[in-house]
Amino acid sequence: MNDWNSYMYNILKRMEEQDRKIKSFESRLGQLEQKETNPQNTIEKIEYNFDQLKIENLDGTLHIGLSPNDLKDIEDLSLPQGKKPFKEELLSDLNLYLNENGPNLIRTIAEQNNFSTGDTDPNILIQDMVKQLPERIAFYEEDCKRNNQEFSEDQKKRHIAQQIKSEIQHSLYTYLERNDQSQ
Repeated sequence: MNDWNSYMYNILKRMEEQDRKIKSFESRLGQLEQKETNPQNTIEKIEYNFDQLKIENLDGTLHIGLSPNDLKDIEDLSLPQGKKPFKEELLSDLNLYLNENGPNLIRTIAEQNNFSTGDTDPNILIQDMVKQLPERIAFYEEDCKRNNQEFSEDQKKRHIAQQIKSEIQHSLYTYLERNDQSQ
């Protein structure tokens, strides 16, 4: 009989302990839910400095801008049919620029700075950057809005194209410099 009482006593203690844990978990869950409904994080301004770009090898993607998470709040703007949409026209121009000038640009940067290109395939670098053009166009378009820059459509197109071309040159320089140092 004593074993039975001891057994029941242990079960009761275990149940009380589990009850305390459940109440503790419920309290913590309530606190987390309250934090989720009342976020206290405030982000005032985000500045992106492109000079912090690091290219160390050819594996993966050569990032020249935003990550996919950064693009979630950028709205997709489209123009009425008839005229070629702004983004589409700019994307086409920049694609053409990279495909026509990319290999020569890589060669020129390497020669001017005495960088070895080693076994770098210019076509891989160029295609990597072409994939990122839509993100960079969206970034600079949003940047113009944030900075309240009043441009005509042609001025905006030239401004964004120039910014992206500068990024491309800087990225290639940085990549070739690091590639040269690792050899």
